[in-house]
Amino acid sequence: MLMMKKMPFITKYLNGLIYITILLKIFLFHFFSSTPISIGVISTSVGFLIMFYALSFFLRSNGRLIFSYIINVIISTILISNALYLDYFSSPITFSIFYQTNNLSGLGDSILYFLKPQYLLFIVDLLLWPILLRKISSASKKQRVQIKTAFSILLVGMSFIMLKPLKLMYLDHADSPIQAYDTKDLMVQYGILGHHVLDGYAYIKDAQFELSPENKSFIEHQLKNRSASASELDMKTTLDGLGKGKNLILIQIESLQQFVINQQVNGQDITPTLNKLFKHSITFPHFYAQTIGGNSSDAEFLTQTSLFPLDSGSVFFRYPNNHYHSLAKELKREGYSTHAVHADEKTFWNRHTMYPTLGFDHFKAIDDFKQDEIVGMGVGDKTMFSEMGDRLSKEEKPFYSFIVTLTNHMPYELPPEKRSLSLPADLEGTLLGSYFQTVRYTDEALSIFINKLEQNGLLKNSIIVIYGDHNGIFYRDKSQVEKWLTQKISYEEWYRDYATVPFMIYNPSIDGRVDATIGGQVDVMPTLRSVMGIGGDPDYILGKNLFTKQAAGVLIPGGGYVDQDLYITEERITKGLTEPQQELIHLSNLIIKGDYFNQKNRQ
Repeated sequence: MLMMKKMPFITKYLNGLIYITILLKIFLFHFFSSTPISIGVISTSVGFLIMFYALSFFLRSNGRLIFSYIINVIISTILISNALYLDYFSSPITFSIFYQTNNLSGLGDSILYFLKPQYLLFIVDLLLWPILLRKISSASKKQRVQIKTAFSILLVGMSFIMLKPLKLMYLDHADSPIQAYDTKDLMVQYGILGHHVLDGYAYIKDAQFELSPENKSFIEHQLKNRSASASELDMKTTLDGLGKGKNLILIQIESLQQFVINQQVNGQDITPTLNKLFKHSITFPHFYAQTIGGNSSDAEFLTQTSLFPLDSGSVFFRYPNNHYHSLAKELKREGYSTHAVHADEKTFWNRHTMYPTLGFDHFKAIDDFKQDEIVGMGVGDKTMFSEMGDRLSKEEKPFYSFIVTLTNHMPYELPPEKRSLSLPADLEGTLLGSYFQTVRYTDEALSIFINKLEQNGLLKNSIIVIYGDHNGIFYRDKSQVEKWLTQKISYEEWYRDYATVPFMIYNPSIDGRVDATIGGQVDVMPTLRSVMGIGGDPDYILGKNLFTKQAAGVLIPGGGYVDQDLYITEERITKGLTEPQQELIHLSNLIIKGDYFNQKNRQ
């Protein structure tokens, strides 16, 4: 009887207790993701929760608690989803990601790898609340709609939300409370709820985007200046035109990093094939991935167009039908046949739509290969390379073949019978040990391909270019690399020697050498234009020919595989970008979002 009398009192405060629980989970989210709980995070998060609390007063009786429980479920889902996404991609989820939902079918193992026991704290209360609510609802009194109370509390919530932007605008004198922030910065400044609201606003704004006369003038001015600067340099190099009339085979290797090449584990070469190719290659050990939210597809876009990726989402999903200048289109004008290869579903990263846009006449996907070796997300690299080694002999010559590998993909799981490295006990079962196994598998697959090309008489008459799409082992995994090497690695050493990806240009006629020029994926197209003897001085290329005397340095956009923007030169690693560097990224985004090259063609 005493318990029944206490029920109305408990019911009165239970609704607020749900929102206190949600706030604690938001703090846990920031703790788990190692992002600070700033005043902006607190004020914005509290503001949104107060507003949700206010909305519950528009409902009667048990409807309030049910509404608040639903809010709890939604926010808890947001928290655990973003925690997993941050672990994998180093950035929070954006609305642009929902273009890419068909990619999730192949990423199940990768996502499960990052599922940590502490993430259960985001959802454990969701199992307890229904039991408690059921007991209390039977004893709770009928509650009326309280419109005046609701509006009063709403105003309080809105006041909390406005604290951060008002401080920035009136105390810090910022031009805009959001213009300086990328996706992760938004989360740090406004919390995860604030990030999603502001990202939604930006997404809607982007969907209605059209190039203004000022934007067009900015693009024209920037491209003209870049073209003028490039024309003043000596662009002729010793490799200029080496590939004229030869086949071009460009191979993007999944998650391949430079530090595994010419390295051993337990006395075994990790990459024996790549080690041999280096003897007849120009190699760039200071070459970096520049991908953001589009991951592998960003790498493809960078190398094919010499444009930077979008600051949010993938170009392959968001703008697949725009007009782009590309390496494939330029080679087609030189009489080349073109095709792309990726032994996964053709819809993954929307490649079946984007590849024709980039100038590829044919696209070979999983259905075009034998299904006798399925490894991870698709056909194993050995089957793919073996079949392509034979098929290329039947291609119309000269050809441009763009091949994207698949097997060396997070979480780097291979069936035991496909593992060829004997690992020491301390590497067995670790991420780094598994990575070595899949790298070795792909290296062996590459050996099959090279041998087939030689047998079919294609090797001498082909330029083979190999690069990594993005990192597979990250700064967060540094301790595993340190343990393997038995040495400490500083922040600068990591980004100079371990965060690089390979870029090598091979032909049996090349006397192997190392080129110390610092560059990135945006530089691949202009470099290969030179090697393949493609003439002209286009004004639509944002990268540089790595063989020329152009300034050496690489811009790595934040929000993808690095936490923040970096600019790396021979002298220093700088966090954050200068205004001209920010303008370069902005220029690329304007070109893409405004479909500038299509508009220019119509003039």
